[in-house]
Amino acid sequence: MLQGGHCLRYDVRADLVDSTYDADPVKPFLDGEPIYEEHPYCWEPEQGFSTALDVRRDAYWSVLGGAAGHTYGHHAVWQFNDGGDGELGARGSWSEALEFPAGEQMRHLRELMESLPFTRGEPDQSVLGTEPDSGAERIAANVATDGSYLLVYTPTGQDFSVDTSVVTGSPEAYWFNPRTGEFDATKLATTYSPPTSDEDWLLLVEDPA
Repeated sequence: MLQGGHCLRYDVRADLVDSTYDADPVKPFLDGEPIYEEHPYCWEPEQGFSTALDVRRDAYWSVLGGAAGHTYGHHAVWQFNDGGDGELGARGSWSEALEFPAGEQMRHLRELMESLPFTRGEPDQSVLGTEPDSGAERIAANVATDGSYLLVYTPTGQDFSVDTSVVTGSPEAYWFNPRTGEFDATKLATTYSPPTSDEDWLLLVEDPA
């Protein structure tokens, strides 16, 4: 179990996931406390509050980085805030928070992974022809050991290049929208431009067989 926490410490999170995945002996792991939705950054409301994108970014980075799953939290829900000023800068009511977007969007990640032979997936940044960047713009790649699929997550919609030859058979490519769970077919290529340039997207290349 690791703790990503509620600050925007992107590279610290990346190191936590990588070092935990690489530990010997190998163990399944989870980020048991990633950034919660509507949590004040570093517990300081004047810095602002975490967004659905913050939550999705942590989730996809973690799962594509080899985690066995993911934890979701909302700052008003865990403490059952009644709508007033809650603990540690919480705002709003827990019942309204049940409808916040990132909580609903977590199921899209689960459904995506369960539609694939995900236990064969391994983090593999070597397939990226583009520098994966760091911080909030870090691109993450995951490849099935049997060549059945490739996943690339781009958190801010930046262009990237990738070696799709790691997928066997006659691969098909799709854009997956982490906000809606919808797939759109796209052409197999080596360089990709996400459908929008200011949102997160995931590329799926899979062997349909």
